[in-house]
Amino acid sequence: MGSYNEVGIANFRIALLIITYFIQALTYYKLAEKAKLENRWIAFIPILQFILFFHIINRSAWYILFGLLALIPFVGPLVLAVLSIYWSVKFYQAFGIETLLIVIAVIIPFVGYIVQLYMAFSESVEYQITNEYQVY
Repeated sequence: MGSYNEVGIANFRIALLIITYFIQALTYYKLAEKAKLENRWIAFIPILQFILFFHIINRSAWYILFGLLALIPFVGPLVLAVLSIYWSVKFYQAFGIETLLIVIAVIIPFVGYIVQLYMAFSESVEYQITNEYQVY
């Protein structure tokens, strides 16, 4: 068993992960609310929150299966990375984020999280597109 200090650090990391996840889930919930999507509550369920992501960019939830590409050696992860960048750009564009900020958010993930928080909680950011998954 580890020392008291090691256990404390591990507990801190777990608490930090839980807090980070909750903030990220709340962000997706608020973005889904802005996009007028149904079933916003799935933002709090791991993996299923990607359904909201794809519905925001007007794609079917079946696109989650593209994650299986990562299982194909060499090519799969590369294709998945390119698709992830493309989908992220579409995600930011759906809320009218400027191109330079999109580029920075895609290159530096921490900036992307900050931009998403801004998108979710700023009243000046609105959902720019209409899609088949919206409920009025």
